[in-house]
Amino acid sequence: TRPRRRSRITPPDRHPLAEEAGLHTPCGTSNERSQTTTRGKSRLVLLLVLGALLLGACSGDSTDTASSPATAEAPSPTEAPSNTAPADPGDASCITPASAAFERPFDVDPEDYPFRSCAFETNAGRIHYFDEGPRDADETILMVHGNPTWSFLYRNIAAAMIEDGHRVVALDHLGMGMSDVPPTAEFDYRPRSHADNLEDLVVALDLQNVTLVVQDWGGPIGLGMATRQPERMSHLLIMNTWAWSIDPDDPGAYHELVDWTEQDIRFLGSTPTAFCDLALTGQSELTAAEADPSRGALYERVLAAYLAPAIDPVTGDYRTSEPCAPMLIFAESIGEDDAFQGEVEARMENLHGTPYSLLFGLSDQLFGALRCDADADQPCPAGTTCTCQDDLLPARIDRDCDNRAAAEFRICALPDGSIIDPYADRFEDILGSESLVSREVVRNADHMVQEWAPERVIQALRGLLAHQEAE
Repeated sequence: TRPRRRSRITPPDRHPLAEEAGLHTPCGTSNERSQTTTRGKSRLVLLLVLGALLLGACSGDSTDTASSPATAEAPSPTEAPSNTAPADPGDASCITPASAAFERPFDVDPEDYPFRSCAFETNAGRIHYFDEGPRDADETILMVHGNPTWSFLYRNIAAAMIEDGHRVVALDHLGMGMSDVPPTAEFDYRPRSHADNLEDLVVALDLQNVTLVVQDWGGPIGLGMATRQPERMSHLLIMNTWAWSIDPDDPGAYHELVDWTEQDIRFLGSTPTAFCDLALTGQSELTAAEADPSRGALYERVLAAYLAPAIDPVTGDYRTSEPCAPMLIFAESIGEDDAFQGEVEARMENLHGTPYSLLFGLSDQLFGALRCDADADQPCPAGTTCTCQDDLLPARIDRDCDNRAAAEFRICALPDGSIIDPYADRFEDILGSESLVSREVVRNADHMVQEWAPERVIQALRGLLAHQEAE
């Protein structure tokens, strides 16, 4: 057992990340937004989007695959306003009544996001979602995003699944994407509340035979819903996430999540617009670079799509009086909502026997390969060595072990050079190996696997669904 961890928080005006991110001056110039500034911002972004950050501009496809053989109760969600309406199984229109008067709060290029917008009324505001494909399809694929993204993240995977003949549903959590942004006095933006909203939507649409796809905060939220509606679930695809309580005093293999929380929440919380100014902007730039490493027209469209929910593209002004509050609350919830995560873990047994697959990007600092713990008396588990492997470094430091920044991202390797994948290991322990269809990794993929390697996500989904057909 590790002793209580030493806090590495420093005052905002002396925070080491502030100088690296160009915050030592009141306002950075365009010249100051150099590669160094971008890298500094990406370090801040990492925590706040739960490791969804640090996505560099390289998108090589070095991959490893390891296939395995078909290997306290939370309160029920508050009843939402009536959202059900009869629908013809072949009808492509939106089912929920709130869709009729819904207008998109911003434009997005239909070439990238060709889906019809629907809306679902909650007690706090309208949730935006799309519902494509035949209503009577054998499988419904439900995609749940994390922070600070929205259903746009799944656009490539959704298009492929729709073409395959499946029904596909993807939502934007309240406060994100095209959903309404109620003030924090009216909605707490905690993951438990998001899970309740998701469950209400699933029940209103009466989704059955659901293949649930989750990543980042989509894990605790989506699995929080699924463990209360297990009879609706047919498959699970789990990517770079978690669904259990983590002890901040003894985090073990999950130390990166705790370290970044301790260091950066207070820093970004010191300025009301810090999350929007740094985390959202930096993350969006990095994510867009994954979609288009050449930083051409596609890069600009993707960047605009990720910034538009919070920042008006015409005026450059924030859309609400609480800029990015829903996203910052997600970050705060890493530690503050540990009880909810523990409840999800306790209910995971409800999903035993559900076929599932794991797909993890290993260069993700939070949810990828086990990183050395510089704060621990023993940085790596017994029998492993703290070392550097180029392709497991974040792309933002050029995947070069000679880069001095690489020391921060060293990993614990076994004598044969193989690595430990603690989050995937834990999911297999919780859900069991009997129902595991495949366990795969993308070695050079960072947190947003959907942007890094959409073709691998599509491949994993097709394999998962084909497994049922084979049975």
